[in-house]
Amino acid sequence: FNKIDLRVARVIQAEAVEEADKLLKLQLDIGESKPRQVFAGIKSAFKPEELEGRLVVMVANLEPRKMRFGLSEGMVVVASNPSGTIQLVEPAKEAKPGDRVK
Repeated sequence: FNKIDLRVARVIQAEAVEEADKLLKLQLDIGESKPRQVFAGIKSAFKPEELEGRLVVMVANLEPRKMRFGLSEGMVVVASNPSGTIQLVEPAKEAKPGDRVK
């Protein structure tokens, strides 16, 4: 667990990936000089406009992964229950993009 770099991120842009049933393309501010692009399989649970401006937790130290739709530079952390309902893991409102989650 100590090897995972969890960071607070602010969703600055979210859009549906038209060719994908499950993916949303997110631009995340994690306190770096440029946003990170992440593809998240949360399309069934969230509309893009519901995510913009929200704080989320992301795994920041994954190797970028080339996907059919572009490069994914991390992973958004979610929780799900046995019925498959997806919920975002959200930091406190006082958290800032780039803060470490421990």
